[in-house]
Amino acid sequence: MSDDEPVPKLPRGRGLKLSKPELFKIALTAAILVAVVALAHPCGEAVSGFVMRFDNNQNAGSAMPKPGTVDMPQHYEHLTPGMTDEQQKAAVQREIERAKRSGSDSGSGSGSN
Repeated sequence: MSDDEPVPKLPRGRGLKLSKPELFKIALTAAILVAVVALAHPCGEAVSGFVMRFDNNQNAGSAMPKPGTVDMPQHYEHLTPGMTDEQQKAAVQREIERAKRSGSDSGSGSGSN
């Protein structure tokens, strides 16, 4: 390179030029993002209140039992994959008979069907 040759100049960018539809899409996306962030807390509070309202309803007949209030069976009849249909039916029948006997012995029929 000799001294009399012109020095090449770096190309200059023309900047960030966006069309009106592109600017509209950017503004709309930003507005939706702000709306999601602003509405997340009130919506979360409403859902939490709705869900917790079911826990406060103590008079409901279909409420889940609390731990320690349900009589657990003392014996289980084990069903194995190799059992025939007759063996499975006999095991279920034995368990039904055992539940009936234990229910009549203890006087409480809760939890045994």
